[in-house]
Amino acid sequence: MLQILLMAAFVCHLSGCAEGPFWRAGQFNPWVRSQWAEEEKIADTLFTRKRRMENVVAQATNASIDVQEEAARALSDIIFRDKVLLMRLHAVKLLGRLNSPTSVETLAKASKDNDKDIRLAAVSAWKMVSPDSAVPQLQEIIGSDTDIDVRLAATEALGNFPGRSSVQALALSLNDRDPALQVRAAESLQRVTGEPLGRNIVAWQDYVGSNSVVAPNKANGQGSTSRTANQASDTSGDFR
Repeated sequence: MLQILLMAAFVCHLSGCAEGPFWRAGQFNPWVRSQWAEEEKIADTLFTRKRRMENVVAQATNASIDVQEEAARALSDIIFRDKVLLMRLHAVKLLGRLNSPTSVETLAKASKDNDKDIRLAAVSAWKMVSPDSAVPQLQEIIGSDTDIDVRLAATEALGNFPGRSSVQALALSLNDRDPALQVRAAESLQRVTGEPLGRNIVAWQDYVGSNSVVAPNKANGQGSTSRTANQASDTSGDFR
C-alpha cells in the first residue's frame, strides 16, 4: 500500500497534478507554480475590474443624467463586447442602479441575450428599475422567453411592483400550463395585492379575471379590495 502511495505521489509530481489528494506536490513543479501565479493574476484582475465598475456606478448614481448615461454606455460596452462572462454578468446587475435611457435600453437588450445567465441577471436588475420601465419588460420576458428558469425569475420579480399593471403581467404566468409558473404567480400576486389567497390558483384566476381588483395604495396605507360582480360592472375598465 505504501508503495502505491509513493508511486502516485511521484507520478503527480512529474505530471504537475495540482488537484486531488496529492495536490500539494504541485508546488515542486515549476510549470504548476507558474500556472497558479497566472490564475492569481487573473483573479486579481477580475476583482480590480469589478471594483472599478462598482465605483463608477456609485459615483454616477446621484450625479447628473449625463454622468449616468456615460456610466451606462461603459457598462453596455462590457456587456456586449467583453469575453469574460463574470464581467458581463456584473455589468448587467449594476445597470439596475442607474436611471437613464441607455441603462433601460441596454437592460432590454440583455433580456434577450443568447446566454441564459445574462438574461437572469437582467431580470434581477429590473427589480431596481422604475415600474413603468420594468413591468412591461418583465411581462415580455414571461411571454417570450423559452427558458423556464428565466420566466420563473421574471414572475417572481413582478412581485416587487404593486399595481394593476403587475397583476395584468402576472396573469400570463397564472394561466400558463406549467404548475411551477402558476404557483410563483400566486406568490407574487399575494405580494402585489395583499389578498390572502395563498397558492389557490383557481381563486387567483377568478380574482384576476373578474376585473374586480383595486391596486394597493401605499401612500395612504390602503390595500386592495374585492368587489361583488355588481360593483365590478361600474369599474370594468380597471384592466383595460
